[in-house]
This record gives sequence, C-alpha cells and structure tokens, in this order.
Amino acid sequence: MALLAPLQNCSGGDPAVNEDAATARDYCRYMTERHDVVLGAGLAGLTAAYTLQQAGEGDWLVLERESEPGGHARTVEVDGYLFDFGPHILFTNDTAMETLIRDLLGENMRAQERQAFIYHAAHDLYTRFPFQAHLYGLPVELVRECLVELVRAVEAGARNGLAPTNYEEWMRAMFGTAIAERLMIPYARKIWTVEPSTMEFSWIERRVPTPDIDRIVTGALTDDVAQVGATANFWYPWEGGIASLGRALAERVTGIEVGRDMTAVDLPRRVLRLADGDEVPFERLVFTLPLCFLPRWFDDLPAEVEDACAGLQYQGIFNVNLGIGRADLSDKHWVYFYEDAFPYHRLSFPGSFSPRNVPAGKGSISTEVAYSRHRPLERDRMVERTVESLRAARILGAEDEIELVHAEEIIPAYVIYDLSHGRNVATIRAWLEEQRIWTAGRFGEWQYFNMDHSMKSGKATAEAILAAHPR
Repeated sequence: MALLAPLQNCSGGDPAVNEDAATARDYCRYMTERHDVVLGAGLAGLTAAYTLQQAGEGDWLVLERESEPGGHARTVEVDGYLFDFGPHILFTNDTAMETLIRDLLGENMRAQERQAFIYHAAHDLYTRFPFQAHLYGLPVELVRECLVELVRAVEAGARNGLAPTNYEEWMRAMFGTAIAERLMIPYARKIWTVEPSTMEFSWIERRVPTPDIDRIVTGALTDDVAQVGATANFWYPWEGGIASLGRALAERVTGIEVGRDMTAVDLPRRVLRLADGDEVPFERLVFTLPLCFLPRWFDDLPAEVEDACAGLQYQGIFNVNLGIGRADLSDKHWVYFYEDAFPYHRLSFPGSFSPRNVPAGKGSISTEVAYSRHRPLERDRMVERTVESLRAARILGAEDEIELVHAEEIIPAYVIYDLSHGRNVATIRAWLEEQRIWTAGRFGEWQYFNMDHSMKSGKATAEAILAAHPR
C-alpha cells in the first residue's frame, strides 16, 4: 500500500493534496482501522503470518525495520562475495519444519555432510568436532587423561547420580574433568563471554553432542568413526546464501512492510508508533523483537517486568569477513578455536557451503567474535588481530592476497542462559500475555533457537492465536 496522505487528512484535512484521492481514503482507513500485526519479519514472524494467512486470516500486517525480510537469516553480497549475517546452516528433527523448508527451497537446497574441526594451536593439529568423540590424533598422554577422567565421572554418576546445578558442573559430570577443562570450559568462556558456572543448561539439547562411552572410546582409538550430533548432516542453499530461505517464505506472505521501524507501543490506545510518524492501531499483536529492549518501547512497565528485562543477558557477534584471491582455502565447513591466542571462537568458509558464495577462482573466510558487557569488543584492532591469527594458524599464507574486508555486528546475537534466565523470561512473557500480546522467535521467546526452532515457534504462536480466536 502506498502511504501518501499526511495524518491530518484522516481528521478533516483536504485529501486533494494527494494526486489520487482514493489513495488518501485507503490511507485513512489504514490509519484508523485496527489491524492484526506481526512485529518483525524474521523467520518466526514470517512463519506466524504465513500460518495465519493459510488459515484464512489474510489481513495481518508484518512490520519490519530493515529494508528486507529475513531477520538474522540474511545475506550480504559485496563485490561478488556472499556472507551470511553470521554463518547459518539448516537442519531439523521436526517433520513439519523439514517439509516446509524443502518446499520453500526446492531445488535450491544442497544436502551436505558436516566437515567441522577443532584447531589445537598447542599441538598444531586439527581434530574433528565434537572434541569428546574425536580424541584420536592428540598426544597419547592427553587422550589417556581424558579417558581416565571420563571413567571417573561415569563411576561418580553411577554412585551418586547426576545433579549438576550449572553448566560447568554439567560438563564435568558428563565428560570428566580433563575433557571439560582442556576444551569445553575454555570454549564456553569464549563464546558466552561469562563463566559457565553462572549459566544453567536447559538449552543443551542438540547444541552440545553427548556421545556414549563406546563412541568416545572408539573416537580415541581411531579416526574411522561416524559423526555425531544434530549437525552431522545439514542443508544450505545453492544460490543466494541463507537469505534464500527468508525470501522464499516472504514471497508467500502478504502485507509485509519493510523500513517500518516501531518506536513505541501505546498500550492504552493499542497503537504502534513508527519512526516515520505513522501510527498503526492494532488488535492482536505478535511480538518477535528482543524482550530485553521492552523498556524502550513500553511506557510504565510494572517494576517487576522492568527488572526482569534488565536481568536478561545476551552477547553480540562481530563478524570479520574476508575475500581471498585463492579458491582452495580449505575442505572444511567450519573450525572451532578455544585458545586465547585467537580472537574468534569459530570461523567458516562460505565457499564450502556453496561454491556460488564466492566469485570464480576466489575464496572467503567468515570469523565470529563474541562480545558483551562482560567482555567488551576491541573493534579497533579486531581485523588486524584476525588476519594475524589466520596467518599464525596457516589458514592464510604469506602470499595470500586479501581482496576484501567486510565487518558486521550482530547485537543481540545469542541469549545467555544465566541462572535467572527462566524466572525473568517467565515474568516478562506472562505480562505480555496479559496484554494480549503473543511472543515468538529467538528474541521474542528469549531462547537459543536455530532457524527451524524459530519457524516452529512462529507456527506454534499462530496456532495458539487461531485456537484462542476461532473464526
């Protein structure tokens, strides 16, 4: 819809200021009728709107601040290089989500077996991910220590049961002190920016592979062991980067308005105020924006809700993306770095996900640096430190030409599951429900959601709305 008429025309102004009076009348209806609105056109918001519209509720508006839909599942193209807004892969164990993803991508979906590794600078070698299932190749004494401590942890669990109270205790109880201290705890500190002893572990499922004893022992004795974990096999688009998924979904949703930044929610009037001065009256609202920023948008929040918002913790990701004048950079998809010498906790090779992510004869690298109020970002030196460490790890050679440097900040990126997480989220969402506002997605539910989780969340929210308001 073209929004051409000034707001005052809806209250007696002269619609003739517009060349098209019909457009002015449409605008007045838009500004005075109540709408059902989805805030945010990420995967959760788009899936919610799609589910609602498929059920016959075609009048939902989707308001998106950015210039295109997709949320964090976006891709930027710079001089022929494609970089995702933070590396993404697709995988799911939900049949409905798999069906939807396959339907959306069609022939643009490339199935792959994971090639993920861990770099150990102290030993100048790589082992397969996850560490605990692939000890083979590490120094024998280190492997022996890991296995002995694993057996002790199993024995302790058999005697006393497993009763960890935080993430660090969970790692020690599940894998033993050696595996926990050698890699898992240092890596956790690096990615989460906080001590794992201050985190709970309800989010572990599908995120930290938990192979059985037989698999761990086999992986210590030989490299010939099947991969474990939810990402062992994954999908990625052939063309267009991960943004292809959001674009395909957005094509099926009507009423998407991009460049529409919401600045306030006027609850007494049930009106959304936008940055361009427009107001959108709403009836039902699906909220997919970050819960931590609620005080920016809602006046007069109850004190307990405001306190809960202030208690929510998150980290950001600073991506340093490099275009390299060489195609054969690596046969790996991504590599984990847990040692302090490396500023990033993970890097990936976009050309390994799809050769169409890079110009012919070229390669690229995308690194991820986690930061938060607990560990501020050193922006000024991050590119320099990244290049230095890539050369130290011999991922880049002295002769490699860096043709492109592109930096991107994602904030918030991941939810930090501190020990107050569950209580704070429950307080906020309960209050929003009282206001007849539904939440969905990674930041609307404030959970560690992958793309399929976010889509499933949007679908579930839409189904809850349909159940509460049957036609």
